[in-house]
Amino acid sequence: MKFWAMIIVTLSLALSACGKPQATCSDDTSKAALEAAIREGLEKSVAARSKDSSGNQIVGFSKIRAAIADLKFVIENIRTTKEDPNSTKKFCTSNIKIVFGTQVFADADKAREIAGLSTLTQAADAAGIEKGADYLQGDLDYSVQPTDDGSKVVAEFEAADAKLDVFGEVVAASLLRSGLENKQRIDQENAAMADKQRQDAVNAASRASIEEASVNRKSADDALMAVWKGLDPAVRQQLLPQQKAWIKRKDATCKVQGLQSSTDPTEQQVATLNCITNETQSRIGELQGYLEGED
Repeated sequence: MKFWAMIIVTLSLALSACGKPQATCSDDTSKAALEAAIREGLEKSVAARSKDSSGNQIVGFSKIRAAIADLKFVIENIRTTKEDPNSTKKFCTSNIKIVFGTQVFADADKAREIAGLSTLTQAADAAGIEKGADYLQGDLDYSVQPTDDGSKVVAEFEAADAKLDVFGEVVAASLLRSGLENKQRIDQENAAMADKQRQDAVNAASRASIEEASVNRKSADDALMAVWKGLDPAVRQQLLPQQKAWIKRKDATCKVQGLQSSTDPTEQQVATLNCITNETQSRIGELQGYLEGED
């Protein structure tokens, strides 16, 4: 990340006895400058990661600084990897251990889970970082150099390092957990409400469909009864066995059609009612022929 490419921190450096500026990878001033550079980079990294899609800062800077201030640093196994007798700059490698605390890790892992990201353990492995119960540890490359007047020492990261990015992600994720959980809860509530509204609409449509199909069936039954009563009694007596057989066939046929129409019970019921209505209307047409014959 660009936060780390040119992080430079200067700290006061005592002059040597001969008045010339001095700095080494392992002196206390250089170690302090390195730690300060990491903390400054973390602040910028976390601040950038703590913005919403509109660029608004979700987590305040005071909260970010307080979280970073709680971190504990252990700088050891310091090595000078490159130096030039004609330059005061020293290139160094140190093992950096940052103790975050178990709660920070727990908050960060939960936030990453909500965001659909890999676990901290997976992120650390990918960056070549050792992850303990409450700390992250790995080697970092940097340089230290005194200013020309020898009053300060500069610690600088000359290239981005995936380890530094992971350090920033841990702090940012831990601070974002509460907000992400709140957003997740609101999203779930909204989704549940939307599902309920859809289900209510489906249920209302189903009730309307059943009601309409029931009304149509009753109208057809009433019309059939009117035609049946309008027949001459002798004709009704003659048609009675046929009418009973038709009723059995109608009920059986429409039950099968309803079951075959869908797996949804409401749709099955509507299909059955519509089938009965159609069969009844067809039967009305047949019986009306007997009425016309009587005329």
